[in-house]
Amino acid sequence: NEENGAFFLNEQEGSEFNQLSKALNRLVYRISQGKKELRRTVKSLEKANIDLKKAQNDIINAEKLASVGRLSAGIAHEIGNPISIVLGYLELLRQEDITDDERKDFLGRAENEINRINFIIRQLLDFSRPSTGIDMRPVEIHEIINDIADVFKFQPAMSKIEIKTYLRAKTDTIMADPSQLRQLFLNLMINAADAISSSEKSSGIIKIETKTIKDENTANDASIEILFTDNGIGIPKENMGNLFDPFFTTKEPGKGTGLGLSVSYMIVEALGGKIKAESLENHGTTMHITLPLYHGENSNENGRIRKKITDYR
Repeated sequence: NEENGAFFLNEQEGSEFNQLSKALNRLVYRISQGKKELRRTVKSLEKANIDLKKAQNDIINAEKLASVGRLSAGIAHEIGNPISIVLGYLELLRQEDITDDERKDFLGRAENEINRINFIIRQLLDFSRPSTGIDMRPVEIHEIINDIADVFKFQPAMSKIEIKTYLRAKTDTIMADPSQLRQLFLNLMINAADAISSSEKSSGIIKIETKTIKDENTANDASIEILFTDNGIGIPKENMGNLFDPFFTTKEPGKGTGLGLSVSYMIVEALGGKIKAESLENHGTTMHITLPLYHGENSNENGRIRKKITDYR
C-alpha cells in the first residue's frame, strides 16, 4: 500500500532512510494510480474518437441523400420526356400501314430513348449508393468530373447554364474513395448552380479547370488543382469566414442543409488536400481544391494519405 513498499523496509522507524522509503512508496502508489486513471482516459478517448468518426460518416451520408434528393427532382422531370417519346413510338408501331423501314426506325429511336433513361437512372444510383466504408483506390479526377457534368446536363435548372471544362492536368490520378469524390464535386456544382439561379443574369457559366502543381524539390507533378468557377451572385465578405461551418447557409429554408461545404472540407482534409474560396459579390465565386497526386504504392505522400483516411474512419 501507500505506507509500506519495497524501499528500505528494515530501516529503523523515524530514521531518514525510513522516511525516504515512505516518501518513495507514496510516490510509487500515486504513479500506479495515475497509470490506472490514464488507461481509463485513453479508453474513453478511443471510444469518443470512434463515435466522432461515425458521426462524420453519418453527416456525409446525410448530405449525400439531400443532394441526391435535389438531383432526383430534376431527373424525374427529365425522364418524363423520353418516356413520352417511347410511348409515342409504341403507338406508331401499332399502326398497320407502316413500312418495315419505318418500323425499324421507330424501334431504333425508342431503344435510344430507353438507353437514355437507363443511363440517367444508373448515374443517379451511383450517387445514392450508401457508403458502407471508405474504399480507397487510385481514381482519375477527369473521369469523375465528366460524370458530374453529364448528370447536371439533365437538370432543368441547368437549361440556361453552360458547363465548360478545361481539364489540362497531365496527371489526374489520386488516391481517394470515388463515392466521396463524387460527393465533393456534386456539392460544388450544386452551390455554383444555386448561385447563378439566385442572380438576375439571363444565362450562367460554370467553368471547371484542372492543372498540375510541381514539387519545388523534384520538379515532378506533386498535386492537382481543381477550380470550380461560376458567374453567380457571389459571397458577401462577412460570410467568407463562416463558409465551411456546419449548417451555415444563406439559402432559403428547404433550399439547402448548410452541410455541403462543411462536408466538402472534411473530404478534402481527409485526402490530405486543401480547399479555399475566392469570391466577389455580384460577380461570382471560384472554389480551389488542391489534392496530392498518386505516384504508386511506394510514395511517402500516399502513405500519409492512407494513414489520414484510416484515422478518419
